[in-house]
Amino acid sequence: CTPAPAVAAADQLPRVSISVKGEIPDGKKKTGRMVVRDGGRTHYRGRIGIERRGQSSQRFPKRSWSVELRDRKGDNRDVSLLGMPADDDWVLYAPYNDKALMRNVLAYETARRMGRYAARTRFVEVWHDGRYHGVYVLMEKLKLQKDRIDVPEPGQLLEWTFGFQARQKGRSFRLPVSGYHILFEDPERGDLGRKRRAQVRRSIGAAERAIYHSRPTGWRRHLDAGAAVDYILVNELFKNQDAFHASTFLTRGAGGLWQLGPVWDFDISMGNSDYGPSATLRGSMLEDRVWAHQLYSDPGFVRDATARWRELRRAGLRRQVMGSSKRHARRLTATGAAGRNFRRWPVLGVRVWPNPPAAVRRTTYAAEVRAVRSWLHRRIAWMDAHVDDLRPGG
Repeated sequence: CTPAPAVAAADQLPRVSISVKGEIPDGKKKTGRMVVRDGGRTHYRGRIGIERRGQSSQRFPKRSWSVELRDRKGDNRDVSLLGMPADDDWVLYAPYNDKALMRNVLAYETARRMGRYAARTRFVEVWHDGRYHGVYVLMEKLKLQKDRIDVPEPGQLLEWTFGFQARQKGRSFRLPVSGYHILFEDPERGDLGRKRRAQVRRSIGAAERAIYHSRPTGWRRHLDAGAAVDYILVNELFKNQDAFHASTFLTRGAGGLWQLGPVWDFDISMGNSDYGPSATLRGSMLEDRVWAHQLYSDPGFVRDATARWRELRRAGLRRQVMGSSKRHARRLTATGAAGRNFRRWPVLGVRVWPNPPAAVRRTTYAAEVRAVRSWLHRRIAWMDAHVDDLRPGG
């Protein structure tokens, strides 16, 4: 058993200690206890339910977990963790193939700066049953709630994913044109009556039919245009391989339009890929993806996206993204957290799916940070030159 390294209280990230007495299962929460400390302050000490989460990431030995805070009776317990709004549902995300440790954090920060909700995040170090487990990102689970996805009730949060992933998560339905599988995320399918489920299916089906079969602007009667522009720009900027394939969320409040988002799951982005459009820095990520291809066929959408990009650039997008990447890397290095993480998980210089070939030459954390920062610098420049070409064949 690897002993927990000695770390001075003033020289560490917030510490999360989980006690579950054995393996954390997949598909059913196991009862345990958790302590969250930051310096000398205890943010949480008490019962939890915990289970593995993720799809392709489940193959990695460093696992991500879903955590539910519980009271003594086993009921849900809303608590504020590390300054984030109180809730009972949280995610401990394990960056493993993302050796810069920050891709999700950067993407979510960018979406929030654009005025869109994205999960709040905190870097932490985790101990599991007394064994050091590395750097994690404590983040909010996506759910309909005032301090998270705040939409008029009754709202709906759907997840769009691959068929094999949908089968692992539960019963799904399929979009009428693209055939992608849709899961009821919040409320869950079992919490909705047959009539409500049918209404949701008809509504999202009508949106997809309008995107494909109406005149170029017909989709605007079903889909929030501003949210669509921002969602697509974030995924284009970072070249997120999963966009419009998996981990793609759609939200709607009562009587409103469907919104693309919140953004989620950017581990295969920002140059961290050896396949698909995400394997190259240049070019559109989404021009051949369902929905995005159709939106790009609307000249008005391209004009809106171009104008929004220019607005974001004037507001300091490049400075913010580059500054955040530098600040996070400095903290992870100065606290010694990055070093401890890679002693626990010695993957630097080792290809972990789907790292690009160049990853084997990056044998230090500093080299990983330089690579992602160089990629971001060049990708923003490419977007500056080509944002108005985001159209099929552009």
